[in-house]
Amino acid sequence: MSMDASATPPAASGPTTDVPLAFHGEGGEYFRIWIVNLALTIVTLGIYSAWAKVRKLRYLYGSTTLAGSSFGYHAPPLKILKGRIIAALLGATYFAATRYSPLATLAVIALIGCAVPWLVVRSRMFAMRMSSWRGIRCGFQPDYAGAYGAFLGWSVLTLLTIGVLYPRAVRERLHFVVSRTRFGGTPFVCNPRTGRFYKTALVALGLALLAITVIVMAIGAVVAAGVLAAKAKGVHVAPGAHGAHGPALWLAQGLGVLGYLVLFSVLHGYTQSRNLNELFGSTTLGPLRFNSRLRAHSLIGIYLTNALGIVFTLGLYTPWAQMRLARYRLGVTSVTAAGSLDEFAAAAESSTAGAAGEEISELFDVDFGF
Repeated sequence: MSMDASATPPAASGPTTDVPLAFHGEGGEYFRIWIVNLALTIVTLGIYSAWAKVRKLRYLYGSTTLAGSSFGYHAPPLKILKGRIIAALLGATYFAATRYSPLATLAVIALIGCAVPWLVVRSRMFAMRMSSWRGIRCGFQPDYAGAYGAFLGWSVLTLLTIGVLYPRAVRERLHFVVSRTRFGGTPFVCNPRTGRFYKTALVALGLALLAITVIVMAIGAVVAAGVLAAKAKGVHVAPGAHGAHGPALWLAQGLGVLGYLVLFSVLHGYTQSRNLNELFGSTTLGPLRFNSRLRAHSLIGIYLTNALGIVFTLGLYTPWAQMRLARYRLGVTSVTAAGSLDEFAAAAESSTAGAAGEEISELFDVDFGF
């Protein structure tokens, strides 16, 4: 499928306005959807998970508005179930191979790795066609050669360079997904700077080393205190033993869990804020320009407190955590429009009829979760 430049509506004349996205989801309201989804998924041994995903995304899309209009999600659950059955079969094949021989396991891993780019394209085509705003559907231009280069080719190069090319690989994957997406007949244009991804990766590496050092020192101090306390009580500590007993041992283990949550929150919050800001800041859609103002410390704080809330409530805080994260991420995202969004939507709708549609067979019209 080719995307002709004439499919892009001309930039509207007029003043430039910044239109923010808004999220209206509520934790208590979403909890009712979440708990029913969870219960029915368990009772049906996972079969209901496809319907659960549709209910979840319809709520999230419907709770997100731009210029007073909410987004829509229109996927039929059976198509999602079909994709999950295929994914389950691939997983079962892998576990069967691990019981047979290491060579068979490597062969299955290679087969799945080679299939991933194809699955990504099919999944994005499905997901975008099921998404809409003001009744106008999105789309995804299939490019299998580009997918194999972005996902498989750059993964191989990352391994060969022992991770040196990982930031470039991240950039290429994000660029592939965004630049082949369209709204109606209007394609997204995306050109993030590679240097920004390397800077983010280097800072994240420094933060990881710092966090690991502090965590190890804290655990070491607790263990040492436990050894001293044991010796003061006359308890023999064998050479080489960790030496921590009772409260000291529990405290050391608790610090280990807390340290993992802190490390994950810092790395994920920092890299996501920087990479998404760069991605959105370099993306346009016809006369529209996107903005993302994520702050690393805010996102890190949300991830950490959400994780602690989920742990201490045995998972029951999950709906509130998801609403809180979505509200922040969407609340700092906006669209700068040259002219009226109404004019843009009308132009995008009129150009949809001229855009070539994806001819997807019923067999492969599925969602693989990518």
